Amino acid sequence: MSNSGQTLGDRVRSARRDSGLSQAQLAGDELTKGFISQIESGLVRPSIRSLQHIAQKLGRPLDYFIADEPLAATKRVTFHRLAAEAAAERQDWPATEEHSVAGLAVATDAAERATFFRLLANAALNQGRREEAFDRVTEGLALLDVTKQPLDVARLVYVRGLAYGDAGQLVASTEAFETVRDIIERYEILEPRLRARVSVALGTTYRRLGRTTKAIASYESALATASRANELKLAAQGLMGIAVSHYDAGDLDAAIASYERALALFERVADTSFELHVRQSLASIHFQQGHVAQARDLADRTIVRAAEVGDEHWGAVAQVVRARVLLSEGDADEAKRVARQAERVLASVGDQIQRAHALRVVAVASEAGRETAEADRAFKQSIELLSSIDDRADLAQAASEYAKVLRARGSIDEAFAMLELAHTRR
Repeated sequence: MSNSGQTLGDRVRSARRDSGLSQAQLAGDELTKGFISQIESGLVRPSIRSLQHIAQKLGRPLDYFIADEPLAATKRVTFHRLAAEAAAERQDWPATEEHSVAGLAVATDAAERATFFRLLANAALNQGRREEAFDRVTEGLALLDVTKQPLDVARLVYVRGLAYGDAGQLVASTEAFETVRDIIERYEILEPRLRARVSVALGTTYRRLGRTTKAIASYESALATASRANELKLAAQGLMGIAVSHYDAGDLDAAIASYERALALFERVADTSFELHVRQSLASIHFQQGHVAQARDLADRTIVRAAEVGDEHWGAVAQVVRARVLLSEGDADEAKRVARQAERVLASVGDQIQRAHALRVVAVASEAGRETAEADRAFKQSIELLSSIDDRADLAQAASEYAKVLRARGSIDEAFAMLELAHTRR
């Protein structure tokens, strides 16, 4: 039956009568008969939550009742996009997926659909579904023209670069990030946050490929954009809560406005995780270059800062650098203790790459203390982790490091097997 021209109250009344329910029966324990009467008379507009209760009792979809709202579909697309973006900001990936799927169900504009595919790709990647992330990026890019939507294309290719990096395909990852950087420059995209994130991503891939000069330049460029106004983040989170409240009350316009204000604040917020990522990466590069004092200072400051803001993840990553410094200074026991502590945290947050690095430090420290069985266990666990996520570059480094240890012990056959593994994974 068509509901064209009917008000919300008309639809509730009609559906209730079709279901053979009285107003009191429809109200149930959650609502009141008087409230249902007011809805049907057009005197009140129920919240989304109340309307969901009514729709469920009447066996109708929610859209059946709210289709009378002007530009309802457009508003729902906008709301779900903003809600998905805000969820991604706070790394709530299930909520990101929920709103993106809901948005795709009603979005018709190509750019809007591409945005939802990007958000779904990001959510999939952060939940360990890498191939799905690649597929979502491909679906999104198929909808866009770089000459017309360069920012949308750049954002999608950036996620593709992250996915390649997650797979350990560093050359492909670097090429993707360089493509994003080129699009930003060619089309003069004024998006400082994307520029900063691309600089960090390129710094990471350059470092892992041994291009330390480029890595340092990229990280320093990114670090220059970081701010520390953490109170803005709290304000943004508060606005997100207000937006949800407006949505529950059925006021999409107010919900959208609150989300837009929240996201504007996020653009200005100190991304502390971003800052810590950059600082520990610079510490790691300094250590690789033999600048032990600088590496120790940066790692220590990162650990302190991470503790201040409650970021266990990047604090643990910095502890791995600190453990390497301790090992280089001859304090194998303390290096092993620090690395073990970091490894446990990294296991709990699911960072397999950094966890494998921590295990390598444990292995070398154990070997220095003549604890060969423990060294073997740590090396093998590190190699298994890197193999499971197909991180070829780091796997090659771990296998080469283990080969050196085995050769020093006189275990030539085992060392040769590790060298072969390192060679096949490069």
